[in-house]
Amino acid sequence: MNLKNQAVSVDEFGIATLTLSNGGPLNIIGSQVAQDLAALIRSLAADTSIRALIIQGTGSKTFIGGADIKEMVDLKPASAETFIRCLYELCESVRVFPAPTIAKIDGWCIGVGLELAACCDVRYASAKSQFTMPEVKLGIPSVIQGALLSRLIGEGRARWLMLSGNVIDAPTALAWGLLNGVAEPESLDALVGEFARGLAACGAAGMKIQKQLLIEWEAPYLDDVVKRSIGRFGQAFESDEPHIRMSEFFHNKKMR
Repeated sequence: MNLKNQAVSVDEFGIATLTLSNGGPLNIIGSQVAQDLAALIRSLAADTSIRALIIQGTGSKTFIGGADIKEMVDLKPASAETFIRCLYELCESVRVFPAPTIAKIDGWCIGVGLELAACCDVRYASAKSQFTMPEVKLGIPSVIQGALLSRLIGEGRARWLMLSGNVIDAPTALAWGLLNGVAEPESLDALVGEFARGLAACGAAGMKIQKQLLIEWEAPYLDDVVKRSIGRFGQAFESDEPHIRMSEFFHNKKMR
């Protein structure tokens, strides 16, 4: 199974691996990529033979390099809500996936990449990986499934991460509880593969019920605040700040 921006393989244990790629050095998520990817994940969710889903980026530079700033720079409030809703649907397709999900992170994990990783049940990363929620530096808030971060790393650390836009490394992410394990890049495949095979060896019916319970236990907290944040994202585009800051980002990038 292949689409323009992603490819899927399923091994003999029923472990599906979804590889994200936009054909460049960064795995950037725009609205169309998000829609295509969400549709693919929902189709995988309907396949009862899949016992676990691993999500990874192409190459060793990024897991996901964030949302597509080129698409965001000229958004208006209404189009901004449409854009972020596409990213919400992508993250939600991962959060409610009926089998266990594993984020395999090798490299940068930025913005929506961290939100998608937070929607996975388990997260493993290479020792060189780095994590950031830089939205405030671009004049926009961290929204949608960024709400999950406080449950993973604590309220104080989540606030620090989203208010500062600063970067943390893999050892820090592990110490904070964001990651379940860290390995050297050459050992990451083995670490994730061993864990995934352990999941696949568990009882399928019991695992399905357990996953449903995990989703139900967090849903009362998530549903309202996450959906409300879609409007907050649109509100940010009522001013010129996102356009100005994103334009400056591109200017500074060209000057390097």
